Amino acid sequence: MTQSSGRRLAIGLALLTLGLAACSRSGPADAQGKPGKAKEARIAITTAPVAAREIPRTVEVTGTLLPFEEVTLTNEQAGTVEALLVDLGDRVEPGQLLLRLDPQEARLALAQAEANLLAAERALGRARAAAEAARATVARAQAALEEARLNRKRFEDLFAEGAVSASQRDTARTQDEMAAATVWEAEAQAESEAQAVQTAAAAVEQARAALGLARKRAADTEVRSPLKGAVKQRLVSAGDGIKEKTPLLVLVATNPLKLQGTVPERFAPEIRIGQPVSVTLDAYPGRAFRGKVSRVSPAVDPQTRTLALEALLENPDGRLKPGFFAKGEVLARTDRDVPFAPEAALYTFVGITKVFVVADGMVQERQVEIGDRVNGWVEIRRGVKPGEVVATANLAALFDGAPVTVTGAAGAGGETR
Repeated sequence: MTQSSGRRLAIGLALLTLGLAACSRSGPADAQGKPGKAKEARIAITTAPVAAREIPRTVEVTGTLLPFEEVTLTNEQAGTVEALLVDLGDRVEPGQLLLRLDPQEARLALAQAEANLLAAERALGRARAAAEAARATVARAQAALEEARLNRKRFEDLFAEGAVSASQRDTARTQDEMAAATVWEAEAQAESEAQAVQTAAAAVEQARAALGLARKRAADTEVRSPLKGAVKQRLVSAGDGIKEKTPLLVLVATNPLKLQGTVPERFAPEIRIGQPVSVTLDAYPGRAFRGKVSRVSPAVDPQTRTLALEALLENPDGRLKPGFFAKGEVLARTDRDVPFAPEAALYTFVGITKVFVVADGMVQERQVEIGDRVNGWVEIRRGVKPGEVVATANLAALFDGAPVTVTGAAGAGGETR
């Protein structure tokens, strides 16, 4: 090292020593001044009021659309399908003729039953006439008996007085006894005729029942629709010979339709008949169909831990089809005055969410519990009340009790206005 280099090093060390000494002298003064400046510094923020809103509380339901009714039509008697008047997809009305069996045999049986009834009614008429005649005969016999008894008494009195002979008296007695026998015979005949009337009347009733059955069998050759709907399935063809109770057609009523679905058991206490339901379908993306809960199961399924329900959906144009998979929301209730804060007001750190409530130029840090998010706003279930003002900017710089200055009001997304 040269002499000049040593001289420059010594000068540098001396200057460094003087600088360190100056810093040590000025440090305490600066340290004393900084706290005063911190107390006066305010953090610039924007704010937004906590809003009070109504919020619908919904329960998700999943299930399948089913027809309101589904029936399988069968025949009441064996026969041959003479005519099939509908096919798959055809609309049907109540009472509409759908299928007809060969009616020839049934018509012949009906004609025979009508003839049998007519014959039975005529026989009943004859029996009633005979019974009436028998009753008239009884009346005449009783009148003759009354006269014979009076005549007998008169002759017995005359015989006692000696006015007539014993022969005359005996003749009167004989006539009385014969009249009594005639009455007995007439009454027996009348009873027989009355029984004949009862038998004939029973035959008429049997003939009427047989006629009713024949008429039913004739009517059963025609199969009619019991509902307004459509043909889901055709199971026979014209010309088929079929036995009794053969499935012929499957009909479905499609207005309204039933949503048969389930909800988790934890929501069971909130489900009631009459609650509105909004349903979405994969077949119609972006559209919602409205309905109402119509039935609720009285029990939770212990296997799936779900509660079954049914909801009715109007389907006047038939665009909704049975079998569609459906997702829906049941409107369980509507809560009012629910606190909502802008998303920009939330500050989350290590899993804890909080807001800063602004009052009297300072902020108060509050931990909150959040709920649903709706268009940039967040439901605050616990921590703030509607009407309170919260900070929406510079949240990372805030702390409990920090002084602030409000530079503007922010909307849901934190924009300043």
